[in-house]
Amino acid sequence: MPTESEARQAAVAAGRALQAILDQHIELLESSHDEDEAAVEVDRELWERVAEYGDLLDDLYGDDEDDDEPEESDELTFTVRTRYDYTIVDEKEFLSAGKGVGAAVEALLQRAGGRPLSALEVDSLETGSGLLTVHLNDEPLVAADFAEADEPTDLLLIDPSEQLQHVLDEPVYDSRAEAEAAAKTRR
Repeated sequence: MPTESEARQAAVAAGRALQAILDQHIELLESSHDEDEAAVEVDRELWERVAEYGDLLDDLYGDDEDDDEPEESDELTFTVRTRYDYTIVDEKEFLSAGKGVGAAVEALLQRAGGRPLSALEVDSLETGSGLLTVHLNDEPLVAADFAEADEPTDLLLIDPSEQLQHVLDEPVYDSRAEAEAAAKTRR
């Protein structure tokens, strides 16, 4: 464990490194060279320096909370897994955007507010992260399939013959900075 003086020196050094990479980033913006390969590397390094500086400030000011350790909570949490099967009856209309099944489903979700389970958006629930996948498959799932299955839960797994078309990930972040950093890495 470093002394307070060592922790302060490390934080100052990280702050100066952050300041230097931020200056490079600003220069790239000013010169309109902010989208070439070098700029992408500077952008990546900028976010690494932000994280490093934040971690060192946490060390300096005694934030001993271990982010990797799950917090014990008295809150009751649950997961809702859904599967809806659809048959395209008018392929030309459905795929009119020309970007495939996944993009067509995403467009429908966005038109509906982007939330596939709006019925569960009530004051007594806090919405967590979400994940929606779209797969092409050979046959729809029906309730009778569960009665006939050896392991009914296996029916909720992805069949090897299904083709993944689209993934809509709706993560929840603890802070705006964390969300912005994640958005940078998704590009």
